Amino acid sequence: MDPVLGGGLLTLWGLLFRLLHIWLASRTELRRTEIQQQGLSERVRHLPPGSRLMERPGSVEIVTGAQPAEFRRG
Repeated sequence: MDPVLGGGLLTLWGLLFRLLHIWLASRTELRRTEIQQQGLSERVRHLPPGSRLMERPGSVEIVTGAQPAEFRRG
């Protein structure tokens, strides 16, 4: 086999492998995020009205069963 052709094929296989790796990693991260969101939804669904759940302190606070006015006072 011609060395130039062999090098080109090897480069092409490397690029395809890298593309496959990036695609799989992004799909895995997306699925992991979906599962985390489902878990959060399940936890919130089982809380009584007026409960507060801090998800990652300082970033997200979830108040269940609250009226819009309650959010403005907070």
